[in-house]
Amino acid sequence: MRKLLLVIIGLALLGFGGYRQFAGAGVSAADQARCEEQVRAQSGTDAEALALLLPKCSDTGMVAMMDAQASGDDAQAAARRISQANQGDLTAHLVDWAMIGAGLAALAAAAALNRRRA
Repeated sequence: MRKLLLVIIGLALLGFGGYRQFAGAGVSAADQARCEEQVRAQSGTDAEALALLLPKCSDTGMVAMMDAQASGDDAQAAARRISQANQGDLTAHLVDWAMIGAGLAALAAAAALNRRRA
């Protein structure tokens, strides 16, 4: 019974942490669209700049930078805004990886219990 509970908890943590890390959205669709619109407005028809900057709009730091430019923030305010966005992104990644690690630990504990009984 204990082994089964550990397997269920391990798979749940592993699945949820993996989903949040790899499939979960770090940037909302609205934020990404706003960033892409701002990049297009600033880059105009420069294909090289568009090809370089548009894919980066899925990054929270890039969204914060474009918002800072759009609102006319000075350099210190822009740096604070980008730092806060990156700090939140880092915290989310740490939580995701902690769940993945706890899930793997629970599965390893279940395997160890299985070996003792066998």
